Amino acid sequence: MGLLEMNGPYPLTDAAIDETLIRTSPGNYALGYMDGTAFVVFYVGRADSDVKDRLHGWVGTPSRYERYAPSTKASWTSHLGRLPPLDTPSLGRVGMGVDSSYTRFAYSYTPSADAAFEKECRNYHDFGASRGLDNEAHPVPMPGSSAECLAHGR
Repeated sequence: MGLLEMNGPYPLTDAAIDETLIRTSPGNYALGYMDGTAFVVFYVGRADSDVKDRLHGWVGTPSRYERYAPSTKASWTSHLGRLPPLDTPSLGRVGMGVDSSYTRFAYSYTPSADAAFEKECRNYHDFGASRGLDNEAHPVPMPGSSAECLAHGR
């Protein structure tokens, strides 16, 4: 999956999550939809203890935007294999008549909550931060953690 370094995409359904994620573990995830063969990602996140449980909470959740656009209008897609230009605009509200729920997910397990935070930061910055993603704010480490965002300021 290029820069995401995750497994997937898979349908964002309870059944697909239960079938695909087989263990309890911290991890990372990306949410979006398919546009042809391209997985278009609009949200990246993490779970400090159970990525499977966290993904179940996203089933049927709408995007921050009311409508999606085709991947040609998105800030980036997973098949590009490169970073978007710094001046890439966020998607905004474009497109017509398309379900605004996230329909696909990708995931990866991590050995610790701190590792999940660090990967979430990389994904957040690599894919446009709040300009290119539905994420409204920069990732925050779990309370008491000494983890830092190594990607901040890139």
